[in-house]
Amino acid sequence: MTVAYQGQPGAFGHEVCLRFLPEHEPLPKADFALVIQAVAAGETELGVLPVENSCAGPVDEVQVLLQQSDLPIIAKHQLPVRMHLLAPASTQLENVRRVVSHPIALAQCAQTLRTLGLAAEPASNTAAAAKALAESSDGTTAVLASEAAASIYGLTILRRNVHDRPDNATTFYVLARGRS
Repeated sequence: MTVAYQGQPGAFGHEVCLRFLPEHEPLPKADFALVIQAVAAGETELGVLPVENSCAGPVDEVQVLLQQSDLPIIAKHQLPVRMHLLAPASTQLENVRRVVSHPIALAQCAQTLRTLGLAAEPASNTAAAAKALAESSDGTTAVLASEAAASIYGLTILRRNVHDRPDNATTFYVLARGRS
């Protein structure tokens, strides 16, 4: 059995699949709409989508997609989100000028990024940003992503737990086709 999620291995959606749906094989999709399409077309049995973060609020794009979809929501899971500042091994924090990540991740860490004086740049996904940085080895850029993303893509954690609130968590819905 399979479950679609948005992003790359190491994304928080991937973590939800591994933690809450261990009997399903996670399948990455490039965007949220493709997760819904995979379930609706029967390509995967389930889909996982983030709907709201305790710090950053609703994931607007997902909210719109859910309103347009007739797929039933069969489960809800809350994932504590630990956001870390990652970079290639040779990068020093004092050389970092910009941080790349998903807009919701950037919002979860906005105060910390301002305090560090770092510019924020949006990406499609936290793990996709980590993968791209690992492939470029840019010494002035860091990403906000999970510890799993650091491990998968060979990045170093420059600073742990950079989310602005210790209770940072994201609610994910599990969608299925033809069930209620």
